[in-house]
Amino acid sequence: MDLCNLVASIILISIRSISCNHTELGGIPQLLHKNRKYTPIFKQKVIEYKWLHHLSLNQTAAKFSIPNTGTISTWEKLYHSYGFSGLLAKKRGRPSMKKSKSKYKVNKPKKELSYVEKLEQEVYQLRMENDLLKKWHALMKQWEKEGRH
Repeated sequence: MDLCNLVASIILISIRSISCNHTELGGIPQLLHKNRKYTPIFKQKVIEYKWLHHLSLNQTAAKFSIPNTGTISTWEKLYHSYGFSGLLAKKRGRPSMKKSKSKYKVNKPKKELSYVEKLEQEVYQLRMENDLLKKWHALMKQWEKEGRH
């Protein structure tokens, strides 16, 4: 037997053992069942049924037509860690974009400021301008000393 035939026979034996295992337990339709969404209540029932009847992952997957035993294993881990809330569906994918605001906004009337509040705003603005002018003046003096100006 040459190397190609040997490899082909090993692959064929592996496929048969996998197919037989699923055929005995859940059949070919179970393998074809893809992209199914399960409710949290269904997940809980599967886990509790497995524990109550002391079934293996393969037996449980066959009983409930779940194609992948890893799915049940993941549910069990989540249920042990977080309880029923771990079985709830999580949002997946990129979050939706925020709704864009209209270009034509309706101008809301601004809150009327009292006379004192207006004066306080003006004082704040004048102080900011004064600080800016002081910094600018200090910078000009420094540049004159350095000979930049």
